[in-house]
Amino acid sequence: MNRNFVPIVEVVKSASTGLDAIKRAPIVDKDTGIKCLRIQDVSQRKKYDDWGNTEIEKRNFEKFQLKTNDIIVARTGASIGVNLIIKENLNSVLNNGLIRIRVDYEKCHPDYLYYNFRSSTYNDFIESISDGTSTQASVLSSLDDKIDLLHRQNKTLEAMAETLFRQWFVEEAEDCKTGKLSDEFEFTMGQSPMGASFNEEGIGVPMFQGNADFEFRFPKERVYTTEPTRFAQKFDTLISVRAPVGAQNMAQKKCCIGRGVAAFRYKINSNFYTYTYFKLRSLMEEIKKFNDEGTVFGSISKSDFDALEVLIPSLELITEFEQVAKPINDKIITNCTRIHTLETLRDTLLPKLMSGEVRVDYP
Repeated sequence: MNRNFVPIVEVVKSASTGLDAIKRAPIVDKDTGIKCLRIQDVSQRKKYDDWGNTEIEKRNFEKFQLKTNDIIVARTGASIGVNLIIKENLNSVLNNGLIRIRVDYEKCHPDYLYYNFRSSTYNDFIESISDGTSTQASVLSSLDDKIDLLHRQNKTLEAMAETLFRQWFVEEAEDCKTGKLSDEFEFTMGQSPMGASFNEEGIGVPMFQGNADFEFRFPKERVYTTEPTRFAQKFDTLISVRAPVGAQNMAQKKCCIGRGVAAFRYKINSNFYTYTYFKLRSLMEEIKKFNDEGTVFGSISKSDFDALEVLIPSLELITEFEQVAKPINDKIITNCTRIHTLETLRDTLLPKLMSGEVRVDYP
C-alpha cells in the first residue's frame, strides 16, 4: 500500500497553548459555570464534571474556549503527548500545559488526525523526541511568561493613567466649565459596508463591528473590507454603540468602523489621544446606561452623545496632563505590539516543534 506522509503543520489550521494556570485561569473551589482542562484531566481521562472550576475574563474565555473537534495534546511532564478530541462546544478553557490543535477541514478530518495521535507510530515519535521536549516546552513557557508579564504590566500602567486622570479632572475639577461632549470631541458613527466586500484574507482595510472584536486596548483584526464607508483614524478611541453599549478600545491604525462602533478624537489636537481615551473611560457609567434603553437591544445614538454633559478643562491643563500621562499610555501601546509579536511567534513555532520541523538544541 502506498502512503503519502505529510508534516502535521500542513493539515493544522492553528496550534496554541492555553491560559496561564496561576494568574489567568486559576482553579477555584466554587462553581463558576466555567471549567479549565488540565494535563491531569486528559491523562486520567476525567469526566467533564470532574474538571476544575475557574474564574477568567470574558475575552480569555472567548479566545480559549474548547470547541467541537479541537484536539488537545499534553506538552509537558510525564504525560507529554497524551491527547483527546473535544466532541462539542464546552463552557471550558484549557491551561498552558496543553496544546489546542485546530485542523484545516479542507485538508484533513479531525477524527483522522486524532486517531493518528493515538497510533503506535505517534507514540514512538513522542518517545524518540522526549529527551528534547522539556527544552522545547521551556521555550514555549518562556514566551508565555513574557506575554503574561506584559499583560500584567499593562494593567498596572492603565490603572496608573486612570488614577492620574481622576486626580487631575475629577477630584480637583476646579478649572473646568460645563459643556457637551461634542464641544470637546469630534466623533464618527460607524456604518457597515456591503457584506459582499468582507473577507478574512487581509484584503482591503480591517473592519470592526463592535464588542465582539474588542480585546485589551486594540481590537482583533478578523474581517476586512474592500469597500469601507466610515473610518476611524490611528489612535482614535472606539466605543461600542450597540448592545452591549460602552465597551472601549483604541484604533491601532486607520480602519473601517461598522454601525456598532463610534470613533472619537479631541477637536483641538488629535494627538491628545491619551486624554481622549481616559475621558471617555471616565464617562462609561453614563454611556452604559443606554444598555437599558430600547425595547430589545440597548444602543446609543449620535444625538445621545451630543447631549452628554461633561466638565471641560482648560487646554493648558489638558496639555500638562498629556505630558505626564502620554508616556505611560505609549508604553501600553508598545507592550500591546510586543504581545502580538510574541503570540504570533509562539503560535507559529508550536506546530513546527510538534512536527519536528524545528528542533531546539539542549545541553
